[in-house]
Amino acid sequence: MEMNYISWALLGMASYSATTLFVKLATRNHVLPAFNVLAVSVLIVAVSVWIITLSAGMWGRQVVTSFRSTDGLWTLAAGAALTIAVSSLFRALSLGPASVVVPIYGMFIVGGSVLGVFVLGEAVTPIKALGLVLAVTGVLLLAR
Repeated sequence: MEMNYISWALLGMASYSATTLFVKLATRNHVLPAFNVLAVSVLIVAVSVWIITLSAGMWGRQVVTSFRSTDGLWTLAAGAALTIAVSSLFRALSLGPASVVVPIYGMFIVGGSVLGVFVLGEAVTPIKALGLVLAVTGVLLLAR
């Protein structure tokens, strides 16, 4: 059965929740620096994604040539932004409590939604706006 976007989002949410826990456990004794934990984690991600990509036949000449296109440039920008985002999360988790770091970091959801509306022209409904306001309010309360 093919998973839809909601199923993928739920799987990602659950996995990212576990990632937060594992990073905090790995860095709590300050034996491993956050960036070492990130390096190993990213290596696992990279190898796994290459295996998936190659085994599904998704890597070919069109992928290589696409990096000369606007889509390729957006792909590189996404990689740079993801590097900063995840590096910052791992470092923040090594320095502070997960119960504060995660809600603040999780505001990327609000940021992504706002960018979707203003940059991509996606529709905003009253219920979506309420959800964003409640999310921001929740983070402000948790970060105290």
